[in-house]
Amino acid sequence: MGCGNAGGRVRRGYLALMNANPIELQKALGGVNYPAGKGTIVDQARQNGAGDEIVAALDALPEKEYESPAQVSKEVAQES
Repeated sequence: MGCGNAGGRVRRGYLALMNANPIELQKALGGVNYPAGKGTIVDQARQNGAGDEIVAALDALPEKEYESPAQVSKEVAQES
């Protein structure tokens, strides 16, 4: 029963990935020191004032180390 919300979180993340503005995504990634994990990237995006769709898109990414903003953007594009 603890997984009941997981499907909703994945669905919201998928919708956010579809709507993520590439320019806003790059702004959100400013100041991240790479390589960086997903949590660091999401935290920095929040600090940069990223909108809910961008934060949700980043939060929906796989848990791994990202080497550059280009890699993050590519992963967002692949997920959408």
